[in-house]
Amino acid sequence: MSAIFKLTIECVGGRYLYAPYHFVMEAPVELALGELASYILDTIDFEGGYHLDEFYLANNNRGRKTFLTPDGEWSGDDDTHVMAMPLSAVFPTPKNKKLYYLYDFGASWCFQISKQGKQKDALASTEYPRLVSEHGVKPQEYGDDDM
Repeated sequence: MSAIFKLTIECVGGRYLYAPYHFVMEAPVELALGELASYILDTIDFEGGYHLDEFYLANNNRGRKTFLTPDGEWSGDDDTHVMAMPLSAVFPTPKNKKLYYLYDFGASWCFQISKQGKQKDALASTEYPRLVSEHGVKPQEYGDDDM
C-alpha cells in the first residue's frame, strides 16, 4: 500500500484573482511535480499547458526563489528533472520555506502548496490524487468581463 500526503493548494496571486480560493487534496507521495501542476490546473478549470511554469521554494510568494535544482539556480535544462521530481523529494521543505507553483509568467498565477500533517497510508479502494474540499471563488484564467 502506498503513502499519501494531504496538501492545501492556495491561489495567492494572479492577474484576475478577485477573491480567496484554496482546495485540499490527497496525493501519493510519489506523485511527480508535473502531475501535480496538471492536477492544480484541472481543478481550477484552467486550460493548462499553454504557458511557462515553474516550481520553487521561498519564504513567501514574493520572496527570493530557490529552485528545486542541485544548486538552487535555474537553467533551461532543469525543467524535465524538476517536473519528474516526486513530492517525497520536496516534503518536508526546509525551515521557513514553502513550495510554490507559478503558472503563466505574464498573468503570474501563483499557488502556495502546503503539506498538512504526516504522510498516511492510502486507502486501497480510493483513487489518488483526489479532491477533498474547495473553499472560496475559483479564479478565472482570463478574467471576467463583469467584474
